[in-house]
Amino acid sequence: MQKLNLKLATSKDIRQHAFGVVSEVSGLSVDELDTGMSIADDIAPNSIDRITLFMALEDEFGESIPESEVRDITTLAELLDFVEIRVRRLQAG
Repeated sequence: MQKLNLKLATSKDIRQHAFGVVSEVSGLSVDELDTGMSIADDIAPNSIDRITLFMALEDEFGESIPESEVRDITTLAELLDFVEIRVRRLQAG
């Protein structure tokens, strides 16, 4: 996956890139992913998978993701919203 230019990224770019990271980590194709999917049940069923997912997102978007900020994220839609908000903060920065 090509690195995303965070300074110029649109909402669509951010979400597509996050989808790609989730796809790579989960082993699910982008077509199989749905925003209503549960992180714990469908995408990253154990704690190691969740840690791997969040570390991959940190690497991709260059931003540390504290566990305290993601513990309440339950769906892929919530995760995408979270990532977009974090990137927007970096852009405003």
